[in-house]
Amino acid sequence: MTAPKLSATTMAADIEAALLLLVPLGADEDPIGRHKLALAVARGVLKHLKDQAGCLHVNVKDSSAGTAIDRNVTVEIDTGTL
Repeated sequence: MTAPKLSATTMAADIEAALLLLVPLGADEDPIGRHKLALAVARGVLKHLKDQAGCLHVNVKDSSAGTAIDRNVTVEIDTGTL
């Protein structure tokens, strides 16, 4: 039975790809455990970013003056896209 793949445009898929570069799958290894690990890491990262949203800032250049304007960030998480 072939394990389902993580959606290609998700953080979990990027984490899994990075893991595969560091530690390739064994010949008989079931990738489901890696999928779960990548999903857990992605969810943990997103939760941490949401919980620490006050620490995130975005600098936006004012196109007329060329100066950076510091903006606070609101983090909204849609776990359906992990």
